[in-house]
Amino acid sequence: MSFAQTLTSSPSMIKPFYQDEYATIELDDSIPCIRLTLNGLPRYSEHYEMVQQKRLELMRQEIKNYPKLHMLTDSSTAGPVLDEDVLHFKTKVMPEMEKAGVRYLAIVMPTSKFTQLTIREMTEDVRQISVRYFDSMREARAWLRKMTLL
Repeated sequence: MSFAQTLTSSPSMIKPFYQDEYATIELDDSIPCIRLTLNGLPRYSEHYEMVQQKRLELMRQEIKNYPKLHMLTDSSTAGPVLDEDVLHFKTKVMPEMEKAGVRYLAIVMPTSKFTQLTIREMTEDVRQISVRYFDSMREARAWLRKMTLL
């Protein structure tokens, strides 16, 4: 067995479900949560929607294995998205998460105040999901772990 095979066969290693230059989507079964890491800007609105669809696809696939599946978004290096993308997230993505039974969403915030406002706007009308904002991945993961124990 090669060194590379050893690395990828580790059961605790997080394997990307989807990855491109803007987004990485993976299951972190140590929490458990679906982690979406965003970097920069989506190419266009259809790209943003496709990334969110991939996240929902992984959520639907894993929710039966993890009754307390959470969401974690690392937006620390993300840029702002268009108003139509904000609307898509609020009207399509969040309701799907709620319907599936997701109850906790942790978001690691970027330094850009404008992008922070956009993210807060995307999550302001959520009723069934508790959304918390963090400055670091460590804090966000610790909070989600705590929510798993409730």
